[in-house]
Amino acid sequence: MGNIDQLMAFLDSSLTSYHAVENIRKELLRANFVELSEREVWALEKGGDYFVVRNGSSVIAFRVPDCDAGKIRGYHVYAAHSDSPAFKVKENPEIEKEGVYVSVNTEKYGGMILSTWLDRPLTIAGRVCVESERGIETKTVRLKENLCVIPSLAIHMNRDANNGTALSAQNDMLPLLTVAGRERSAKGMIAAMAASALGEKEDSILSYDLFVENCEKAVLAGADDEFIMAPRYDDLACVFAGVKGIVGERSERYIDVLAVFDNEEVGSLTRQGADSTFFRDTLENIADGLGVCANIHRTWKADSFMLSADNAHACHPNQGGKADLTNRPYLNRGVVLKYHGGQKYATDACSAAYVRSLCGRNDIPLQTYANHSDIPGGSTLGNLSMAQVSMAAADIGLPQLAMHSAYETGGARDIEHLIRLAEVFFGQ
Repeated sequence: MGNIDQLMAFLDSSLTSYHAVENIRKELLRANFVELSEREVWALEKGGDYFVVRNGSSVIAFRVPDCDAGKIRGYHVYAAHSDSPAFKVKENPEIEKEGVYVSVNTEKYGGMILSTWLDRPLTIAGRVCVESERGIETKTVRLKENLCVIPSLAIHMNRDANNGTALSAQNDMLPLLTVAGRERSAKGMIAAMAASALGEKEDSILSYDLFVENCEKAVLAGADDEFIMAPRYDDLACVFAGVKGIVGERSERYIDVLAVFDNEEVGSLTRQGADSTFFRDTLENIADGLGVCANIHRTWKADSFMLSADNAHACHPNQGGKADLTNRPYLNRGVVLKYHGGQKYATDACSAAYVRSLCGRNDIPLQTYANHSDIPGGSTLGNLSMAQVSMAAADIGLPQLAMHSAYETGGARDIEHLIRLAEVFFGQ
């Protein structure tokens, strides 16, 4: 399989952050990385490849150079995030309506384009906590394809549907699950379905983190298959490139680090988010595991660099006026270097120069992005993680259209450029 086919398979199978990290874990184990536990003291070897998972939804992998610790210069970090906007399933979610329908009580997770979720085949996926003989176990789960749908109101009943009608997350966006039947109660239906999917007893499920997700497959589109259309392209495409990079290359003097954090879409203020201690704890555990004292570790951080990889807005074909006047990325024109005057992106002159030099020396096409000055943009995890561990950093990403749609569009050729950048970054 080529990289684009592998990316599409990764997007299809990574419905939630839990599934994404599960897939990353399998890939790292195939590449002979050793899994570590935060509950144990690490004893690391030069030339060793390791990773650690927190909460089942964030993962940090790293490769120790094959040299003595005294010759290590610092860290090369590639960071991305595992989560995407979706509908989170609430507790006691089943709602009977009209004496006929059963809908699912949900709430927004992240900044969603609500209208894009209408009239699509949806499923429910995530993780459940199960009572077993060994105690409480956590398992990822994915229910059947095309399980539910959020139906639009017909144009005949809403003549203003094409005039910017506001949608209520609580009233308009509840997924339709089934038709109520006399032979079964709606209450506990989703938990029962999850238990059945896992081969567990219905009463064994203690709790869950479940999401309504778009289960449509990634496809190639365009006259020459130059576009990729997929759910969760932001930011799993950047995650995929980072995994490819760290598995493919190793530095002789820097510790290569792939950091994939959860909860970026809701602010990163969790124990597994970029604004948690996970990143800092892991770097300190690496130094301790290599027998390096704190003052040497501080010199490592001073000579380190982070690429914060999160997608960028491509100039829109029908709304070019929303883009900046001179910094206008396009699909299939290469990796995007992102700037923000209010420092929501970590890029500055020095970090930009580093990225430009790296791309220039390796023939990697590079574009620039800045917000239209009258339109506030989003933020990413670079500066948040810098609050925990300070180092030079730049924000990069893949250009895409319809960010935070249920079905996003990117350039099918751009993934090769980002994989190449990740490889040369880690190989220095």
